[in-house]
Amino acid sequence: MIRRVTGREALQDYIDAFNRKDYAHQISYYAPDVEYKVGSLVLTSPQAIADFYADFHTYSDEFVSIGWFAMAGDKVAVTIPSWFGPFRDYKQNGLDFTAGVERRQVSFGWYHLKDGQIHRIRVARYVGPETDFDV
Repeated sequence: MIRRVTGREALQDYIDAFNRKDYAHQISYYAPDVEYKVGSLVLTSPQAIADFYADFHTYSDEFVSIGWFAMAGDKVAVTIPSWFGPFRDYKQNGLDFTAGVERRQVSFGWYHLKDGQIHRIRVARYVGPETDFDV
């Protein structure tokens, strides 16, 4: 099934699928030529994104939410408060998580849509506290 981002509710459904590790549902929001960039990591297909997270989640629990949300036409911008609970060390793809050391952070996500599907994803991390965004 093809899903489209039409507003905050649809993006919440996408995030909910991510949090429950329902990668098939999550990637149904992606255009076939999706491109995801965060740090030094670049993934260029829905399956590559699903495979990356399926692997990463064998190292760390993760829960993300939507904070601030803005949508204008085919552009979406969000703050993404995130919690990580690593149970194995993960030092790959420009990421560095140590088992037993929980981490909270806020990321900025920019999504470019193509026919309502997520076509480009860019993520940047904020180094300040979550409270800077009242989330």
